[in-house]
Amino acid sequence: KTPEKKFQKVQKWLNVVDPTSDYSSMRELREPDTGTWLLEGPEYINWKEGRKGLLWLHGIPGCGKSVLSATVIKDVENLCESKDDHALAYFYFTFSDSEKQNLVNMLLSLIGQLPKRPSERGLPREVVDLYKSTGAVRKSAEIKELKKVLSQIIKGFGRTFIVLDALDEVPTRVRGSLLSWIGELKADHNAGSLSILVTSRPEADIVGSLEQLNGFSISLQSSTIDPDIRAYIRKSLVGKNGFKKFTQEIKSEIEKTLVSGSQGMFRWVDCLLRILEECMEPKAVRDALRELPEDLDSIYARILEAIPKRQKEYIRRAMNWLAFSAEPLTLSQLAEAVVIEYNVDKYGEDSENLFDTYSLMSICPSLISFEDARDGESSSQDSWRLRLAHFSVKEYLISDRAARGPSAYYHISEEKANLRMGHACLGRILRHSGEGTIRGNKVEKTSFLYHSARHWFTYFRSIEYTAPTPLFEAAVKVLELGQAWLDMYDPDNPWQSDPLDSRTYPPAIYYCSLLNLVTAFKLLVNRKEEAVNVNAQGGHYGNALQAAAKNGTEPIVRLLLERGADVNARGGYYGNALQAAAKNGTEPIVRLLLERGAD
Repeated sequence: KTPEKKFQKVQKWLNVVDPTSDYSSMRELREPDTGTWLLEGPEYINWKEGRKGLLWLHGIPGCGKSVLSATVIKDVENLCESKDDHALAYFYFTFSDSEKQNLVNMLLSLIGQLPKRPSERGLPREVVDLYKSTGAVRKSAEIKELKKVLSQIIKGFGRTFIVLDALDEVPTRVRGSLLSWIGELKADHNAGSLSILVTSRPEADIVGSLEQLNGFSISLQSSTIDPDIRAYIRKSLVGKNGFKKFTQEIKSEIEKTLVSGSQGMFRWVDCLLRILEECMEPKAVRDALRELPEDLDSIYARILEAIPKRQKEYIRRAMNWLAFSAEPLTLSQLAEAVVIEYNVDKYGEDSENLFDTYSLMSICPSLISFEDARDGESSSQDSWRLRLAHFSVKEYLISDRAARGPSAYYHISEEKANLRMGHACLGRILRHSGEGTIRGNKVEKTSFLYHSARHWFTYFRSIEYTAPTPLFEAAVKVLELGQAWLDMYDPDNPWQSDPLDSRTYPPAIYYCSLLNLVTAFKLLVNRKEEAVNVNAQGGHYGNALQAAAKNGTEPIVRLLLERGADVNARGGYYGNALQAAAKNGTEPIVRLLLERGAD
């Protein structure tokens, strides 16, 4: 058996993303007795009994796919509890959290869920070996290794069930690899030993990949879902306080109108129930029912148009964060983020404005929802994490339809959002550095300051070829801060939880190379050519050249060599830059280093 402490350490490494909170949220949304049509249908029963190996549920936005996947997970959980050689693992992909769109995190999570057999608490040897060679020595696990370990674990069970929800919320640049892996996994195991269930919209690349796999496929049509939608409406009309003032006649009108207009969309019904609940008298309800928005776009436009003028600017800023931040923000983080001015000259100033995030919830509750507090985080309201309520909200905000429509003021783009978020993060760090470093005092992980320290370079990197010069200057200032930034979060050592008093950090040039900040690198070197030592030693990878080679950053490798970096400098994790490039499979960099005399 693995000792308890080691077990917990390995589990923490595997559970870097926890899908149980997504599952719990979806279970709460489910009404009793809904989804039984799926559990009692021939496709599901055959899939559960081990035929064909794959079941794909697909349907339009807002038709309840994620709630159905939670219904399946619960049903399979009950089966696994009664059979010792059965196992279940699941993963919810989500548009609102980049950590939950990541293949490595998905594989780690699935591996982490499967070893927990009722009869033993030990970890499979493959998992412990993988941890020793990666997590324990601060090295990222490779996808190839993770796939292999997962397959080995699956072979240790009589039957394994894997449920993957919302494939369409995975960015297209990652989706091809995910779909290929699903095909490989199905081919590696016979249908009797592995059953995979996936949900998604019927998008072209997903349809093309999954149809080749000869699995079961269920299209979530309006006719199939309408009885569940009716049950959901009835429960809401009976249970929600806002409807208690209305007669049965009015409630019947609401039910009839919403069922006939829903076209199989739970999401549409849910938004309209919230609007109808606010009506004060029967006439207002009937007026609203006569003017029902025909689709989700029309609902979102109506909600945004109704936002009071004094709140518009802050709501728009909040929408940028909710749509594109690297992780969902807490209420208190968002309150601070939206009042920071996008003006480099005002970076050191405290904002005079205060934004009440609770007003965000009351103004547009249909657009925003809360996540549960995470492990180790306070459960107070300020620590609740906010996200857009549904993928379709983000799609509307970034669409040409929104840009051309009456709510064009709220139209957002990824580039503009990254510019605004980069501004806010750099501004917060520079204000903090002006207040004097808080060395020895831990920065709260749920503070906006910590979010800024951890993610500013992610936002900045995606706009560094288009950002205005003052923003570059601010980025270089933060890179040169050293301790005042790195004590909060050191990307060279992200596992470090507390700053070490004796720690000395590598120079700014090292972090430009590590983080692939090409434009900041050029600005730093051109401005301070004499002061920048490209051969400075330090950091996990020993020097800037090895850090750049490890990350496959060819432009920076080239720039370092042009400025006299020692191509054969020893030290660091890989020993030298050539080893780093070779181990990480970056062939152009290997060739470049060999041309420059690496040995």
